[in-house]
Amino acid sequence: MKPVFQALARYNSSVNLSIIELIEPLSEEMIMTKTKAFFPSIFETLLHLFSSDLFWLKRFRDVFKDSKTLTVSKLVPLDGKNLRKEFETDYTKLFQHRKQADEVILHFVEEIDEARLSSVITYKNFKGDEVEKELWKILLQWFNHQTHHRGQISVLLDMIGVNNDYSSMLARI
Repeated sequence: MKPVFQALARYNSSVNLSIIELIEPLSEEMIMTKTKAFFPSIFETLLHLFSSDLFWLKRFRDVFKDSKTLTVSKLVPLDGKNLRKEFETDYTKLFQHRKQADEVILHFVEEIDEARLSSVITYKNFKGDEVEKELWKILLQWFNHQTHHRGQISVLLDMIGVNNDYSSMLARI
């Protein structure tokens, strides 16, 4: 099962880089323009994805105390709730942090032992409730969440006339 999650981590990183390459040349107005989407702008959607990844990486750090990747990362300790102010003044910082997060995710997935994928881990959700799930299910949810919101970014890019097609998984894994 581990090779599946390694492939998902590679795909995740590759697609996120493709999105950044599509978005970097856009004007700030195009990135920040509000729409009627759930996350109303490209910026808001990217920020949600990044913040969500930080929350998961912190949860994993608390469970996998032996993870060298998560304990040495300067990114994991960041407070996802307070990054909005920093990124709103310079949204390009979000692109750099996204790339760093993807590197951390790649290395973390590489560290996971195959046998550990079936283990049950406990974490607190956003409501403060304790949740117990098998690690493989959590990882699957994590990568699926990324895919879901990248689909929203694709629609937002379509709306402003930016050609995008970064969905081909086979070419990226």
